Amino acid sequence: MKKIYFLASALLAVTTLKAQTTVDFEDLTLPTESFYNGDDEAGGFVTGGVTFGNDYNTSWGSWSGFAYSNVTDNTTAGFGNQYSAIPGSGANNSEIYAINTNSDTLRFSGPHINLLSVDLTNTTYTYLSMRDGDAFGKQFGSPNNANGDDDGTNGEDFFYVTIFSHDNVGNKTDSVIFYLADYRFSDSNEDYLVDTWTTVDLSSLKNVSFLTFSYHSSDVGQYGINTPQYFALDNLVYESTVGLKAYDKADFAMYPNPAESTLNIEGSAGEYKIYNTSGSIVMEFNNFDKTSVDISALIPGVYIVKVASGSTFGTRKLIVR
Repeated sequence: MKKIYFLASALLAVTTLKAQTTVDFEDLTLPTESFYNGDDEAGGFVTGGVTFGNDYNTSWGSWSGFAYSNVTDNTTAGFGNQYSAIPGSGANNSEIYAINTNSDTLRFSGPHINLLSVDLTNTTYTYLSMRDGDAFGKQFGSPNNANGDDDGTNGEDFFYVTIFSHDNVGNKTDSVIFYLADYRFSDSNEDYLVDTWTTVDLSSLKNVSFLTFSYHSSDVGQYGINTPQYFALDNLVYESTVGLKAYDKADFAMYPNPAESTLNIEGSAGEYKIYNTSGSIVMEFNNFDKTSVDISALIPGVYIVKVASGSTFGTRKLIVR
């Protein structure tokens, strides 16, 4: 059986007023050229202390909210390639990144969260639709819609996403706009479609509990926006402003993963907790060097295993089949 070991990563163990986290999705696992779109009906996934919401419709086999992917195909046009980022990888050539479509929430695990930045880009599906046009979306820069009729834009097209911050009672507190395409410049040489990972400044978003998103396009028809409403996300950076401590990461092994009925834990004695994607504890146990845990009562889905051992802490995603 494959054992996954978590090597201790030295962090300065001092009290601080700010603890910074970068959510890069690299703790998630996927087979090569694949994606997770919520088809297990878990309602989302958790990484880096952030819950990424997902709504999967079993009747239609469709989804909205967040997925994660390592798909590298950045040349195939159309809906069938909706899980690919146009750069062909994650930010800084990393493997895994997130995809959003039709909004949903991005929720933080604690209060007093300040946002710093995030890397955004177009998906391949949206980028090629805007660049070339398709059966539903127009070719950006053209004065005509997808049917070939004058759409009144004079080719001054745009596509952008608005990121809204909310406080702990749900009120919208601020927003940041990022243009994924802009063809409104007087000099057409300045028109652009985003095809690289671009760092977006989110430092104006403070005391955030969760984020929501909305899409805006110049290409609007009878049923709303014609442009495919997607963007890709990586390297979300935030900080907690509550007094916290940073510690060494706990060293432990967890296998098999995915698991069905039994999970084996090896490592320093500590208190282990298994959380579902809603953040609720579904199982607690202590281990002493090695423990076999009966997880047959857990429904199939995605979970987070967290351990506290003295002054060290560790976390890892668990998939139950």
